Amino acid sequence: MPGYSYTNIAATTAAVTNRIVASANMKVGAYTIANASPVWQGGALITVTHTQVGGVTDTLGTIVVVGRDLSGQTITETITPLDGTVATSTKIFRSVTSVTGVGWVIDTTADTIVVGVAAGSYPLSGSGVFRAVVVNTTAAAAVTISDARGTIATLKASIGENTYYYDISVAGYLKVATTSTNDITVIHAPSLPQSYA
Repeated sequence: MPGYSYTNIAATTAAVTNRIVASANMKVGAYTIANASPVWQGGALITVTHTQVGGVTDTLGTIVVVGRDLSGQTITETITPLDGTVATSTKIFRSVTSVTGVGWVIDTTADTIVVGVAAGSYPLSGSGVFRAVVVNTTAAAAVTISDARGTIATLKASIGENTYYYDISVAGYLKVATTSTNDITVIHAPSLPQSYA
């Protein structure tokens, strides 16, 4: 029988586009970190949103994000900004220690970026077991639980305090999404470092 871990999520898991780096001119060099981690417990995918300024898009270069994964190991990902839209990481970050611009070239006026977190808390990265969800207070909004294959379960709004057991294997990650400050605890296998998960 494997040992289990748990993640309490008592905050909305809605996307926050400027959680990590507030709006800043694109540059070559380090950006100031506004908040090192998502509002919620668990990890998040990192987003980079580009805004064109001055009529012509700059040469965007790349954004290097360094941080920690759910197991506490250092991870790095290079994200290529997309003109006028959002680019999203593939790695799950529990925290961010640095964000650095590389290869950016100004055209006439510096374009801007914000760095944030995509919607959804990731209590588990890699494969493992999703044991249960404990609803600590009656849920104000629906809670959707999924993995890389799709939706596992949706707990409806106003679902009562209780423990709901699943005991299923998950693939790739375990993701919990809610638009309210529901107080739930997810019981799951511990995360492995993403380098060998």
